[in-house]
Amino acid sequence: MSFLNCQKEIPNFLTFYLKYTRFIGGAADTTTEESFNDLKTYFRYLKLSKENIEITRERLKETPINDMTPEDFQNVSKQDIDKFLYFLKYDLDNSPKTRNRKLATLKKFFEYMYNNNYITNNPTKFLKSATVEKRLPKYLNLDESKTLLSKTAKTEDRNKIRNYAIVCMFLNCCLRLSELVEINLTDIKLDDKTLKINGKGNKERITYLDDAVIEAIKNYLEIRPKLDKTDINHNALFLSERKKRISRRNVQVIIGNELKNAFQENKANLHTHSLRHTGATLLYNECDISILIIQKILGHKQLSSTEIYTHVSNKKLKEIMQNCAISSLIERMEELSNGKI
Repeated sequence: MSFLNCQKEIPNFLTFYLKYTRFIGGAADTTTEESFNDLKTYFRYLKLSKENIEITRERLKETPINDMTPEDFQNVSKQDIDKFLYFLKYDLDNSPKTRNRKLATLKKFFEYMYNNNYITNNPTKFLKSATVEKRLPKYLNLDESKTLLSKTAKTEDRNKIRNYAIVCMFLNCCLRLSELVEINLTDIKLDDKTLKINGKGNKERITYLDDAVIEAIKNYLEIRPKLDKTDINHNALFLSERKKRISRRNVQVIIGNELKNAFQENKANLHTHSLRHTGATLLYNECDISILIIQKILGHKQLSSTEIYTHVSNKKLKEIMQNCAISSLIERMEELSNGKI
């Protein structure tokens, strides 16, 4: 966890807050690290603002914050936070989604500071998030998914066998990137065809594996390096060339290369999350799986989070409109009454 490795570079009260978020609040490692990075940006912005120094990208990266104290936040106003959000939008070109995430981070931080009597006023209390246009993520159709799997060929090359298993699990299990890299050998029960997944907020769920995934995992396990139990990485399912638990960045590069190999530059805008989205979309469009079941497969807490993965495809929309329009229903009723059906 990087914030624990940077304690000399950040003030103690920030370390205490991040520890509280992670170990008491139960936030996931990735969420805590995002909060850490967001708060570093704000701390540096605030310090430069107080010193009347021009704020640039370079200074935001270089400004030390280990000497900051809770008193620096005592007189922060709503207008000051508005100026920071303005800076994020026009100077750092942050998208509405990114600005909303950083605002959510600040809201939690200032609430913590207020509740623990570090400050007497919470400047973020009445701030509202920016409007975010909902855009459907890109995904592969069924034929394209088959192409990706066939191009990520099951060969004798050890890395390709591993990569095939990774692609297969993304598509069939609809995993998040963070979930895939955290899979342990002990999470997989091949006899029961189950996989235990450590999802967001450390919430565990069980998913079931089909024969294709089972075969891909078995083939990979045959060539996976065997590590001694004293090795910290011995239980990790997917290993890098250096025999370490595979990193998120490593997987992103693998998926990018496999997509490029399968489609040249035509799918350059796709990434690991696109494969999760592909799996969920195909379950909905091709298999008529209930949105409630897909919610459970994806590990979503709120049904609203699942809706973006279950948009109605043109194919399904055409089928519905052709077969379920009023005129079609009347025609079928007449055929039924005339004994033609």
